[in-house]
Amino acid sequence: MIRSIAQTTNLRPVPPLPDALRQARTVLVVEAAGALRFLERNPMQQGVVMTHMRMLNLHMLAQIAPDAVIGPLIGPGWDSLDLGIALEELGYEGTFYILTRPLPRAELVLRELRGCCPTLTIKLIETA
Repeated sequence: MIRSIAQTTNLRPVPPLPDALRQARTVLVVEAAGALRFLERNPMQQGVVMTHMRMLNLHMLAQIAPDAVIGPLIGPGWDSLDLGIALEELGYEGTFYILTRPLPRAELVLRELRGCCPTLTIKLIETA
């Protein structure tokens, strides 16, 4: 019996993206390479800049002027709270999307992050 690759490969569905992220013209991805599969594949519609947490600075944010920032829930030696605080300190006031696996009590994570970073709009992107 011949099977196609699609039948034998465990394909994970891409969760639906918020319209605001889909329509963002420039997205800053901070150490979340997995986010690339969620973004538009047309460079004429959406610019994507990837960086490391340690590289974030005021000049970078001013030059890129991202409409959205994507980072992981937990990064290497830091977490989304550290990134959110850094973004606020640098004057970013846009939407911060956090890439994570499904969480049992996602609202608790959001409540803590939003309480510590009130000038950011914080949303989770839960992946399978």
